[in-house]
Amino acid sequence: MKLNHLLLILTATSLPVLAGPVFDVRSSDGKALKIELLEVSGENVTFSTVGEKGGKEHTLAMNRFDPDSQKKILDEGKDLPPRLPKLDIEVVVSKKKDKEGYYMVNQTVAARVKVKNASTRIAFPKSTVHLTYFGRNRRNPENYKIMARKTFECELAASAQTEEALEGFKTRYDSDNAGYNNLGGYEYDSYLLVITDPAGNVIEAKTSDAGIRAQIAKERSKASTVNKTSVNTVLNKDLVELK
Repeated sequence: MKLNHLLLILTATSLPVLAGPVFDVRSSDGKALKIELLEVSGENVTFSTVGEKGGKEHTLAMNRFDPDSQKKILDEGKDLPPRLPKLDIEVVVSKKKDKEGYYMVNQTVAARVKVKNASTRIAFPKSTVHLTYFGRNRRNPENYKIMARKTFECELAASAQTEEALEGFKTRYDSDNAGYNNLGGYEYDSYLLVITDPAGNVIEAKTSDAGIRAQIAKERSKASTVNKTSVNTVLNKDLVELK
């Protein structure tokens, strides 16, 4: 019996799902900007720039914008939800393999998730962390099967962190090349981590798979859809359930 124990530290980029309103403004000296409004606090405005050179977060005094833009910022800021702090998320996936004969493999998968509040002043409110494991079949490698899903509650004071060991699942698959003689089965492939608020709204999503990341970046609602899809469901490359 051959035993293979592999630890993968996966630091895939998080995909923030809740976004602020995006609109055009002008600075007090007439420069045009497209911004995503993040917070209005007293006389200060926090926003990120949008566009080719966008993505950076800034905080400026309200009087740095022209009068029309100030009115627009105040109107849009009325409905802004409380600002959430940035999170540092690390997922460590453990894969234990046990060879059975020439090609069959028994695999045990588990994970450890660490969530850290990167803010030194803003607390992260009560939320639920969902970790979905995906498997792939060598006969149809473009599809994803939801192998298991584990959850835990999370609430973090400023600068605090939590670490959770999550049970995974066991699977059995044929490791031989795809083809008529392949017996099938699903091998662990990737994960999707989703954080939701008490109402079920997706706050943040993180995945180790480039295809899933691209789909959620293109259509943010897919993070919520996948998170609600039952275990053992098979999805195509567009994250649509196969009937």
